Amino acid sequence: MSFLRELPRLKVLGALTIPLALATGAAHAGAWIPDAGTGDAKAMVRYSSADQSFPEQSFSTTTLPSSTTSLIQLRLVGEQGLGNGFSLDYDLRYGFLHRSKTKHGVTFAEDRSGLQEQRIGLNYGLTQDEDFADAVGLSVVTPGTTSSSGPQLGSGQWAMEPVYRIGFKPGFWHLTGNFDVSSRVFLDGGAAQFRTHLEIAVPVFDKMHLSGNLFFVRTARMAAFSDARDRGELYNLLRLGVEARYRLTDYAEPFVGYENDVAGMGGHASQRLTFGVKISY
Repeated sequence: MSFLRELPRLKVLGALTIPLALATGAAHAGAWIPDAGTGDAKAMVRYSSADQSFPEQSFSTTTLPSSTTSLIQLRLVGEQGLGNGFSLDYDLRYGFLHRSKTKHGVTFAEDRSGLQEQRIGLNYGLTQDEDFADAVGLSVVTPGTTSSSGPQLGSGQWAMEPVYRIGFKPGFWHLTGNFDVSSRVFLDGGAAQFRTHLEIAVPVFDKMHLSGNLFFVRTARMAAFSDARDRGELYNLLRLGVEARYRLTDYAEPFVGYENDVAGMGGHASQRLTFGVKISY
């Protein structure tokens, strides 16, 4: 694919822009709970592709040749204020997955489409000051499609995910940051994931924002862990990303983003582009 041929160039671009974005980066509401009847929604299309995988034995930046995968994902992410310090947030996904592998000169290909994991959460704001906020939340993750047939669109497992969020505005460069810490505990299996997400944002022009984000997840193997049953839950990854957002109107902000999996264990090393629009109301 033409996108795959551009991956080395995109990796160089990502390496140059990610440090800048993390230093001067556009955050979502995060720990600040929206007022009742207000909120935002981000509709997007994400294209990811990979032909390399991280090693199975250790968490590493090293990659090895593997099967080729490409995923087109339709995603809707948003938050709705409910009043009295509460909000509802959601992350809804539908994917079109293609996977191919060449062996002894013969290419084997698989295609699959359907719902991926869907997450719906309830949040409550604790401190909600102008320059600092924190909140707690609890989400339910539904499996979407089953993982029993390949290629897998997700883990195929139900999960609960408590989260603690911190938001900060240090008072210089109009910088805003959000930091989330959560634990995704699978209800039918022997694994739990420790997940963190950092996003830092700053305006660079009158209507333009840049953001940088860091996502890290490690899976803990619990006593009941079974490789065959819980394979879809094994998710060990460090991902960096950048996003540019333009305020077209008071309600609509188109955006474009790039993300790169820089380290991991036992999964594909992907790069992905995202195009979408954020609607505030």
